[in-house]
Amino acid sequence: MNLLAEMSWLQVKEYLARDDRLILPLGSTEEHGPHLGLGTDSLEADAIARGAGEATGVVVAPTLNYGMALALMEFAGTVALRPTTLIAVLEDVLRSFYRHGFRRVLVVNGHGGNTPALASAAQLVAQDCAGLRLKHFEWWTDAEAYRVVIEMLGEQTGSHASPGETAFMLAICPRAVRLDLLRGRDAPVQPSREMTTVQNFAQKYPDGIMGRDPGYATPEAGAAVLAKSVEICARELRAW
Repeated sequence: MNLLAEMSWLQVKEYLARDDRLILPLGSTEEHGPHLGLGTDSLEADAIARGAGEATGVVVAPTLNYGMALALMEFAGTVALRPTTLIAVLEDVLRSFYRHGFRRVLVVNGHGGNTPALASAAQLVAQDCAGLRLKHFEWWTDAEAYRVVIEMLGEQTGSHASPGETAFMLAICPRAVRLDLLRGRDAPVQPSREMTTVQNFAQKYPDGIMGRDPGYATPEAGAAVLAKSVEICARELRAW
């Protein structure tokens, strides 16, 4: 596997002489209920990126472990970048890769709060980075990947710290999962026109869980969604 963090600049130069593709995992450090580690989004993005990199030989960049998580700041340990900060960071990172010769970048995003900033950064770097092409993958918004969760766990709505994410973590980092801390209840997500912010998130979801009881999660489902996500990303890279 080609991990950028373990390659010297000479090795990167040699890689770029034959390939200009790169995988960039993007995560967050934020609450995921009482039962999952704060690095859930980063760990999941990293696992998919590494799997796709191993399958294709494409270089995998270090995971960006901080994201836009302002609504979750009532929960201890959460670290949040402002949207403008995350946009600026992504711009700088992408421009750095571009300067060295990377032209095709697949961003594996592990946190929904990052999506608007990523879309904005993509538009900004496109203004002056001719030939730079970007794709992004999110396992919970990809119909093919999330179908695995639905089929194996019956979870039919995307949410936070619920069975899908819990299953994923059981498969890749079980030491960061504490099912014994769960209360065995659902936390339904009620449709509303009111925007979710730090002022109301903790009121609506006091333990940080959104959706179905995470206790339904199984490591088998997590392994399956990881395998499907890696398959999809590898397919995208090979066809690129």
